[in-house]
Formats: sequence, C-alpha cells, structure tokens
Amino acid sequence: MKPSIRVKEVNLLLQKYDLKKVGEIVGIPYSTFTKEMRVGDYFYHQSDKKYYPFVKSEEERFKADQKDEPYELSFMKENFDALKGLLEMYQSNRLLMLDERIYSKEVKYENKSFKMNTELYNDFKKFCEEYYPQFKIQDLICQSILDFQSKYSR
Repeated sequence: MKPSIRVKEVNLLLQKYDLKKVGEIVGIPYSTFTKEMRVGDYFYHQSDKKYYPFVKSEEERFKADQKDEPYELSFMKENFDALKGLLEMYQSNRLLMLDERIYSKEVKYENKSFKMNTELYNDFKKFCEEYYPQFKIQDLICQSILDFQSKYSR
C-alpha cells in the first residue's frame, strides 16, 4: 500500500484507538508498526494523535509527492525492459500462448517415443532455448501438434 494511503487509513483508526491498539488491529507488532509508518517520511504527532508528512522544504514536498506513485506505475518502471521485450515479441508474432489443455492440472500424461531427424530436433531445441526458454520442450511439441491439427483440419 502506498505510504500516503496507509497514513490516511491509520489516521482514521487513530481517531478511535491508540497506536498499540492500531498495531494489534492490523496484526503487526507495535515496534514494527511504528517503524513501517515512518516509511515515506511520515512522523507521529503525539498531541494530535496523527501521522503527518515530514517535509523540510516545499521542493522536498513536491519530490515526495512525485515518488508516491501507484504500484502499477512503479512495476512498469522496474520491469520496463521485460515489458518492452514482450511487446516486441507480440508485434513480430513471436508471442507464444500455450493452449490451456497442455498445462492443465487435470491432464493425464503418457510417455511416447518418436524417431526424429537429429539435425531438425537440435535446431528446434536451440530455437526453443533462445526464444522460449520459459517453456518445456515437451509442451512446445504438444502446442505444435495442436497447431498442425488446427491448420490442416477440414
């Protein structure tokens, strides 16, 4: 939860309860609770029984407001390169979505032996490791079978 939202919620609880009781309500030990509440430069004013932002200057206050961004935005900033890679894969038609039947927990598995051209299998394996390392080769082969059926069914 963003510090500013957390402080608003806690300040509402502090209208009815003291700090120790609020810590109990949220299920955090008192010392951990007070330490966590200081994150984002907030301080507890005892006579007001309320948390306030700790600001040394107006410029710092503006910077603090800029840092207090939604979780989704900070996630996107942290994972920008991965998201950019996904977008590039999607645009180049390399984004692969496996059919849910392949990874379903209810599915039964059966071992099969196939005779394959070694060179073609090694090329396929290398391709999969380079472009789709997150998938098991057996799952990619299953998806290939489904794609074949879909493409050549009448």
